[in-house]
Amino acid sequence: MKLIQISFLIFISLSITNADQTYKNSFEGYEINSFPDDMMEIDGVFKVESNDEGKKHLQMASEPLTENAVIFGPSIKNSATLEVKVKGFKKRRSFPRFGIGLHGISGFRLRVVPSKKMIELVKNEEPVKTVSFDWNPDKWSILRLKIDYINEKSIIQGWVWNEGSTAPKKPNIKYIHDGTPGQGKASIWGTAYSGKVILFDELSLEYKKSS
Repeated sequence: MKLIQISFLIFISLSITNADQTYKNSFEGYEINSFPDDMMEIDGVFKVESNDEGKKHLQMASEPLTENAVIFGPSIKNSATLEVKVKGFKKRRSFPRFGIGLHGISGFRLRVVPSKKMIELVKNEEPVKTVSFDWNPDKWSILRLKIDYINEKSIIQGWVWNEGSTAPKKPNIKYIHDGTPGQGKASIWGTAYSGKVILFDELSLEYKKSS
């Protein structure tokens, strides 16, 4: 048991390669119905669950009907990239809303809004850029948020595509912000407007070491 725990801690620990660091988590080392002890719930109820094949993921409960979130990993600043798989479910004409974020709960977020057929870049709860997007409820969505801090400007780029498809070469959405992107932990977000759970898996965070 100790060997499994040690192997799991190594798996989710930070791996350092030159000036880059990575954090990865696919929830395989956690007990079913537990909440990961290296994460923090901001709102909502989250727990580790598994599919019929035994593959584990993090499940957000359908209640409360609020903007629920979890933060994880180290506090980061400047350039970073976050990629997460998300599975939402619709119910009749009701749709979920979900996203990922960098640099704390007030940082930039990439958010999928199926009810409006769009994706958004959000800052301090306000959309700063929107583009049209057709969400496929039958597939896992892969979200990637990349922020580059260069010459006192933050270049925020977002990609969204279906699992099994090739990631777009160009970002779906892009925005330039004057100043730094802030500092804080990475995050995942969900609002269960459809009354159904939202699933998260294969978290991958890459960022520069703080100087």
